[in-house]
Amino acid sequence: MSENTDNHICVAINDDINPDNTNQVWWAIAYRCNPADDIQIINYKAMGHAPHTDGPTTESILLIDATLKVDFPPVALPKREYMEKAKGIWQELNLPPLKPESPWCGYSLGEWNEEWDTCASLAAQSDWLLNGKRSQQFIKEMLEPQMPTGEVIGIKPQ
Repeated sequence: MSENTDNHICVAINDDINPDNTNQVWWAIAYRCNPADDIQIINYKAMGHAPHTDGPTTESILLIDATLKVDFPPVALPKREYMEKAKGIWQELNLPPLKPESPWCGYSLGEWNEEWDTCASLAAQSDWLLNGKRSQQFIKEMLEPQMPTGEVIGIKPQ
């Protein structure tokens, strides 16, 4: 009799990942999973005789935690309101039908704040001057000269 092996893979993801979209699941594995901490293999658990086999089966299970561990910056896509407006313009111009994939608009993953939202809104309204004035408020005078690049990488000035 031959030994049969049944293997299973279980990937844990957050709600922002569509489990039916393989590309999104692989993206979550690539960017949210640290193999040293987030992957576990449960080896060779005897399962008895499976109906489709002629001998004993062993089973291994691959567990992958591809969930967010901390707050992340927002997804680099415009918010829904901007995407809806762009879609309307696209249709008004009678351009070819859109085939958007999920996610087709940006959403926060916890780190986006109201200040950034205000600045994004000003940018969308072409109010770059007001955004520049807001940014200027955060400029600080340097009292000491910064360290030369050579010193940072270990090269001393001659």
